[in-house]
Amino acid sequence: MFLDAPPEVTARRVASLGTLVSALEMLSQTRKFEDGELLSGQLANMRPKFAKRFPRLTRALSSKKAAVALYGVQAGASAATLIWGHKRGVRTAGSAVLAVTGAAGRLHTPFGGDGADQLQQVINVVLASTGTFKDGEKARDVAMRAMALETTISYVASGVVKLVSPVWLSGEAFSGVIRTHNYGDPRIFQLVHKYPMLGKLITWGTVAAEVGFPLVFVLPKPAAKAWLGSMTLFHLGIGQFMGLNRFVLAFGATHPALLYVLAQNDKPALADGAKRAPACGAKRALPAASAA
Repeated sequence: MFLDAPPEVTARRVASLGTLVSALEMLSQTRKFEDGELLSGQLANMRPKFAKRFPRLTRALSSKKAAVALYGVQAGASAATLIWGHKRGVRTAGSAVLAVTGAAGRLHTPFGGDGADQLQQVINVVLASTGTFKDGEKARDVAMRAMALETTISYVASGVVKLVSPVWLSGEAFSGVIRTHNYGDPRIFQLVHKYPMLGKLITWGTVAAEVGFPLVFVLPKPAAKAWLGSMTLFHLGIGQFMGLNRFVLAFGATHPALLYVLAQNDKPALADGAKRAPACGAKRALPAASAA
C-alpha cells in the first residue's frame, strides 16, 4: 500500500511524519511555553501594532494554552494525513491545516526554525492548493513539478552560498562542523582528523552535488537516480551524525516528486517510438502484399 502509492501520497505521508515529530517535540517541552521562557509567545514583539489594538487577544494567543492547542492540532493533522493520505479530501484539508498551523507557529515562536520547517511549509501549501484542482492528474503533475523545482532551488541556493565561502572552498568546513558540540560526532571527527583529505573531499563533494543538482534532469536515467540516491544518503548522514533528523523527512518528502519528473521526462521519447513503430511495420508489410 505504501510502496505503490502515487507520488503525492508518498510525499504527504513522509512530510506528515516530519511535522508529527516536530509537533510532538514541542509538546514534550510545554514548560518552555510559559511567560519568560525560551518558547513563550512573541506575538506582541512580532506584531506590536496588533498587540496595541487587541491586547487581550494578543495575551490569549501568546499563552501556554494557545501553544499547546496549536501543536496539538498540528500533531492531529499530521497523524490524519499520515494514516489517510491516500484520501484526497483528507490530504488537501490536512495540508491546509498544517500550512496554517505552521504559519501560526512561526508567529507564536519565531526562534529555532530552519530550512526543514521552510520546506515543510512549501509542501503544505503546494499540496493544499493543488488539492483544489478538479482534474486529479493535473493536480498531481503541478504539485510534483512545483515540489521538484523548489527542491532544486534549495539545493542550488545552498551550494552557491557554500561556493562563495572561503571556509568551504578551503575544504575545512566539514571537519569544522563535525567537531562542534551541537552538530558534531566524535567518531567522524577522529576519522577526518586522521585523514584530512577525506574531510576535504566531503566538503567539496557536498558543494558540487548541490550546485550541480539540476543535471539530474538531463543525465541518463540510471545516473540521475544514482545522483538522487546519493542525496538521500547525504540527508540520512546529516540526520545520523549531525542530529538534523527533520531535514531527512522534509527533503525526503520531495524526492518522490523528483522521481515523478524524471519518469515524465522519459514519456515523450516512448511516445515518439510508439508512433514510429506502426509506420515501420507498414513498410515491411508492403512487399508481402505486392507478392500476393
